[in-house]
Amino acid sequence: MSQQPQGPGWWQASDGRWYPPQPPPQPGPPYQQYVQQQPPARRAQNRGCVIAAIVTAAVLVVSAGIAGYYVYRGISAVKEIAGGTTPFGEAHCPTEQDVSSTVGVPVTLVVSGNVVVTSGCSYLAVDQSTGADVQITTGAALVADEQFESVASDAATQGATPEPISVGDRAEAFGGPGRSEAIAVVDDSLILVEVFNSGGTDIGDKKQEAITLLEQVIAAR
Repeated sequence: MSQQPQGPGWWQASDGRWYPPQPPPQPGPPYQQYVQQQPPARRAQNRGCVIAAIVTAAVLVVSAGIAGYYVYRGISAVKEIAGGTTPFGEAHCPTEQDVSSTVGVPVTLVVSGNVVVTSGCSYLAVDQSTGADVQITTGAALVADEQFESVASDAATQGATPEPISVGDRAEAFGGPGRSEAIAVVDDSLILVEVFNSGGTDIGDKKQEAITLLEQVIAAR
């Protein structure tokens, strides 16, 4: 205290004396606890979650766009190799009589047609309990490696191994008790013939029959 003010903030009491400025009150424990429990930190955390969700959604959209682009490129490449939007034209299906005679059991042609990248012929055995079904598919040679691997996998289920045959540019065939197949690359096309049991019975090795049908399809091109 003083008889005269000593600087800014000094104040005069009722006793006529001057007193120095009072320091601001310090927050006590209840206020500190209140500050620690304020929600801004929680809002910041929520905002982080929202940002993470937005980033994740953006990555998914970009990934989908990239995948779509490569699918488009793949389809375009197949069309270019095959030569158009219906690259394999009409399916060249042997007659029911020819297939029946070749495989040794009567069959009925149930599907004959084509889509953008494949054409096919499907035959069902007249006797589904003991007969053999036949599937002939023509597609782009672009997927030849994958299909040759698939044929090898099918052969393994029959305890067989595909063997090279002198058909087209590259060809293999195998025969087993329940399934026989012949596959060949001819120019830019891939042709697969499958002969398999319709009722789970042993139909015998039809390897040569599959090769014969493969040669017929190639000759009809």
